[in-house]
Amino acid sequence: MPKIGFFFFFFYVSFSFSQQSDFKHINFSKADNIANIIKTKRLYKLNKLTFNLTNDLETDVEKVRAIYIWICNNIANDFNLYSLNERKRKRFAKDSIKLQNWNSKFKKLLFKKLLKKKRTICTGYAYLFSEMCKTAGIESKMVNGFGRTSSVDFTKLTMPNHTWNLVKLNDKWYLCDPTWSTGISFPDEGRFKFQYNDGYFLTEPKLFFQNHFPLESQFSLLGGKTPSFIDFTASPLLYGGAFTVLKEHLSPLKMNHIIKKNDAFTFKYLLKKEIDLSKIKFVIVSGANEYTVKPKINFKNNLLNLEYIFKSRGFYDLHLYIENELIATYTFKVIK
Repeated sequence: MPKIGFFFFFFYVSFSFSQQSDFKHINFSKADNIANIIKTKRLYKLNKLTFNLTNDLETDVEKVRAIYIWICNNIANDFNLYSLNERKRKRFAKDSIKLQNWNSKFKKLLFKKLLKKKRTICTGYAYLFSEMCKTAGIESKMVNGFGRTSSVDFTKLTMPNHTWNLVKLNDKWYLCDPTWSTGISFPDEGRFKFQYNDGYFLTEPKLFFQNHFPLESQFSLLGGKTPSFIDFTASPLLYGGAFTVLKEHLSPLKMNHIIKKNDAFTFKYLLKKEIDLSKIKFVIVSGANEYTVKPKINFKNNLLNLEYIFKSRGFYDLHLYIENELIATYTFKVIK
């Protein structure tokens, strides 16, 4: 069980459903176009870059959008740098002096790569977003915590592994993760592919919490209803595709389940956009066997209910796909 330190200080947060839909009346095309046009080889003139991105935009949310899109289109994820840091942190985990020395050395390496090569890891993304927002006169904070992916083993994780942002717009705080919006790393091939995911921009807090656990509970923006770390690690595993389709993951609340064969099991989701219902499927894996099934579908008022019946005993991994996007994974032990 990871040791989680909590630091308390006075911090004003609005808990009133901060999300991208608050700005559905805003057309982001101008901000996106500016972000797509402006190019720079290095980041040594960050003030000038921020000015060029935001000067012709009227609202703070458009300025934030331009900064966010520019970062996600221009800063590559450096998986080798991430792996190096992980190895060193594990190596020095029991030696506070060596760990502190490494953190100091790594910080210099991190900023050198960010400024000169436009390559970084989550800390660099969050720092860059926060600094550019502040330059534009917009309050932003870096948030440290635990990011949940399919490769994270929480039984072995002893320190926070991810960093993201809060940004203040119209006196309300919003969540975003420029790292996970940027693209996909292929560690075995040593390459990174830019592939923007808009789902992590001003995300609804309940959905964001599905794979982001902040060290400071108030930064979840869930008020006094922030689930425990144990509940967080037990929740369903959601992928990037979920954030492009779902507004909220309603049920099940846990990833692992024990059910009886021939009992119907229901999955519930609140969608944020129209989808092709014919392109919903479950991919089920049991041992060496893999097969695709169509669940029973009920859809009304953006509420999607899916139902499936396991007819045989055994252990199953169930993967939900919507329009060829991997959404979530659940596990089932089916008993007699």
